[in-house]
Amino acid sequence: MYLKCRCECGSEREIIIKNLKSGQSKSCGCIKKTQLQSRNYRHGKRGTRTYGIWLAMKTRCYNQKFHQYKDYGGRGIIMCEEWKNDFMAFYNHTGEIEKGLSIDRIDNNKGYEPGNVRLATQEEQCKNKRNNHKINGECVTHISKRLGGGPGLVRKRIERGWTIERAITEKTHAVI
Repeated sequence: MYLKCRCECGSEREIIIKNLKSGQSKSCGCIKKTQLQSRNYRHGKRGTRTYGIWLAMKTRCYNQKFHQYKDYGGRGIIMCEEWKNDFMAFYNHTGEIEKGLSIDRIDNNKGYEPGNVRLATQEEQCKNKRNNHKINGECVTHISKRLGGGPGLVRKRIERGWTIERAITEKTHAVI
C-alpha cells in the first residue's frame, strides 16, 4: 500500500507505508543526493586557472608520457608531498593565480615546494630558464625586445659577426 507524501524539499511522492513506518524512507531521495554531493565536493576550484596550473605541475613531474617529463620529473623535479596530494594546500600558499602570471621555481634544480616557488610574468620566467642566455645579467630575449626586434634579434646579430656591444645596444631599423 502507498501513501502520497510531501517531502521537506517540497516534492510529492507515493511511498510504501511499511517503509515510512520502519523509517527506511526519510525523504524523496533529496537527502541521499545532498549527502553524495557533499561527499564528492572537495574545494570547488576545479576548472579554475590555479587548478589547471597545479594539474600541469603534477603532469610535468609524474607523467612519464608527457613530452616535457624529461625536463622535470625525469631529472628529479617533484612536488612536495603536501602539494602533490592536496590541491588546497597549494592553493593556500599561492592563492588564485591571476592571468598573466604563472608558477616559477626560484631554483630550477629544486622541486615545487614552499620557499622555492613564486608567481612570475612570462618575462620573469624567461630570465629564470636553465637554457637562458644572458649578457651582463640580462636575458638576451629581453634585450632583443627592448631594441625593437623579435626574441632572436641579438642572437642572430652575434651569429652574423656583430660585436656583443653593438648587438646589444643598436636599435633595430625595422619599420613597424
